[in-house]
Amino acid sequence: MSNKVILFNPKSAEHKHKFPNSILSIGASIEGKYDYVFVDGNREVNPEAKILDYLKTGEYRYFGCTVMPGPQLKQAIPITKKIKELYPEVINIWGGYFASNQHTVVLESGYVDFVIYGPGDYAFPALLNAIRYNTLIENIENLIYIKDGKIIKTHKANLYDQDALPPLPYEKLHKIYNLNGYLGKTYLGQRTLAYHSSVGCPFTCSFCAVVPIYEAKWKAKSALAVYNDIKILKDSYGADAIEFHDNNFFVSEKRTVEFSSLIKKENMVWWGEGRINSAYSFLFLTP
Repeated sequence: MSNKVILFNPKSAEHKHKFPNSILSIGASIEGKYDYVFVDGNREVNPEAKILDYLKTGEYRYFGCTVMPGPQLKQAIPITKKIKELYPEVINIWGGYFASNQHTVVLESGYVDFVIYGPGDYAFPALLNAIRYNTLIENIENLIYIKDGKIIKTHKANLYDQDALPPLPYEKLHKIYNLNGYLGKTYLGQRTLAYHSSVGCPFTCSFCAVVPIYEAKWKAKSALAVYNDIKILKDSYGADAIEFHDNNFFVSEKRTVEFSSLIKKENMVWWGEGRINSAYSFLFLTP
């Protein structure tokens, strides 16, 4: 068996297809180190068949799956279970909010081998290397697994410098699914893209799944890095509007104002998600 990787984004929406940013970031983390493919449940008629076809080749050793609470579980659970039944040698790795916050039930299910809680930009490739070269996994941050019947939770890493992370592999995704399918018509524009410019949130709202993972911490790309990335998507693929799906886009008023000034000349309408008092602060600050 080779060391190829399947990165799966289970279906989350019926008609609106957004960029699968979570698996894009994991793809970026192993680019040039491991061969990998994307499977997007929002774009596949039968993602289970697609995944099993890959596994039938005997070339894929790792299955990485991002899982949010709700609709994504409808594909994530049966497909991961089927993989473990048919290909027990394949290593199943889950990440995302559901896996991070409900890691006990996920690992005790018997068909998920590892959970990456929080960002996996460094944890995922480190785990693959440890398995591949049979080295210790105890020192890999942001990892949860079962050993000798006990759940082991490793040290949580500080949030990474977002500008230092590798660029997302849009071109690879484009070759598999064609990015036109992700640039949909909204009230903002004809070819609206979904984008994440930060991780975490500095607030501790009791209802929010972000709080136990990021512990009131927030880290963002710089305004210039966000602008440069979006400019590429505009120039290369025709994006004309932006939806920021950050947990809280407006945390830094300075960054928000700087980005607003940069993007203004591109004539791209945009909105961002944020806590109401952060958004109000920005509205009063905007020139």
